[in-house]
Amino acid sequence: MPHPSPTPRTSLIGFIGFLWMLTPPILVTAGEPITGFRDLKFGMTQQEVTKLNACSSAKECLYELNDKNRYLELLYMGDTTENEALQTALKSPGSGLARISIDMGQYTEAWYNQLQRILGDSYQLTHDISQEQIQAFLGQQLTELTSGYENGQVLLTVARREYGNMIIKVIYQSPEMAQSFVKSKPPS
Repeated sequence: MPHPSPTPRTSLIGFIGFLWMLTPPILVTAGEPITGFRDLKFGMTQQEVTKLNACSSAKECLYELNDKNRYLELLYMGDTTENEALQTALKSPGSGLARISIDMGQYTEAWYNQLQRILGDSYQLTHDISQEQIQAFLGQQLTELTSGYENGQVLLTVARREYGNMIIKVIYQSPEMAQSFVKSKPPS
């Protein structure tokens, strides 16, 4: 998956798209902590989340992003999952809402590149995908490719589903979850 250098026009379009996608945004500048996504804040209890209009339960929310309804999956410290690395991270110190995973739909190279530009306009890329990881993914030794922004607090993931199609996720993580990501990935 190439990482094209954006032109001034595509950077502007990407930035406008980012503002549209996250309105009302939680924009940060370098050094400011990421506290969550929209009205979902890290550390919230499941009871607090279920009171939000966009959330049908403590684990699922639906937000309009980029003119489409996007499904959000929520994980809390102490939750269980089949993913061993994620399970280990969820056992870290901390409590409440820890991870917000946004299903951005079917993978296409154009959509992936647009999301890279959008995230890159607001967050610093700190963990890029290596050529070795790309080759392992193409050879089906890996089921996911993940880039990390802001020391792992924001992730851009391409995941291969069981039947071969691929989806893209944007993930927001608490500082505790981000630390686990950083320990598992060398910085770029």
